[in-house]
Amino acid sequence: MKRRLSIHQAENVEINVSPLIDMVFILLIFFLVATSFVNEIGLTSRHQDTADPKRKLDEPLVFEVTARGQVLGDGLELGISGVGSRVRTASARKPMPVILKIEEGARADLAVLVMDAALGAGAKAVKLSAVE
Repeated sequence: MKRRLSIHQAENVEINVSPLIDMVFILLIFFLVATSFVNEIGLTSRHQDTADPKRKLDEPLVFEVTARGQVLGDGLELGISGVGSRVRTASARKPMPVILKIEEGARADLAVLVMDAALGAGAKAVKLSAVE
């Protein structure tokens, strides 16, 4: 059986996009109104210029956390309470920066406790470094 193909005149089909454009603008306005803009707090770059020979940088306090669970300061075992007292003494006049050297294999919770003790005792900032 042969199918008879009839040649119909092609119909012009137009898609009306004006409601679509209206909907896009409504969604755009909705998302602009619903969005909350948050000012994120980041790190600020307040540093001293080391190129000026007249300006002397503060020497940081250096503590070391070993893989055996010791907290050392100037080669002596201090413990966490010793860190706080040493930072309090050094920061009596002006808050001092602290460098915390972490030995490979040291416990992370001990490092965090030392950082908390230093910051709680008035340290200006605590920077982490790896022991070489």
